[in-house]
Amino acid sequence: MKYYSVLSIICLGIYSLLFSLMVNGVSFGFFGKLTIISMCLFPLVGIFYALKSRKRFSKWILIILNTLAFFTIIYLLVLGFGIGEK
Repeated sequence: MKYYSVLSIICLGIYSLLFSLMVNGVSFGFFGKLTIISMCLFPLVGIFYALKSRKRFSKWILIILNTLAFFTIIYLLVLGFGIGEK
């Protein structure tokens, strides 16, 4: 399959949609934990697809964006659970 970069962009878009819904205060109810877990997994899957894409400039941009998205959600989870502050 030669559309790995498109799949990586889709994963980044789904993450962005879920993140914007979370920031705006949309209640996911019972699916809240599932949403948080999927917000951690979509950037990782996006990194995987970006690594499998062709060696172009967009490959590295997608790797950087997905890595930034992953570390952003991990940082927010650490702050949310109180590990970052005393």
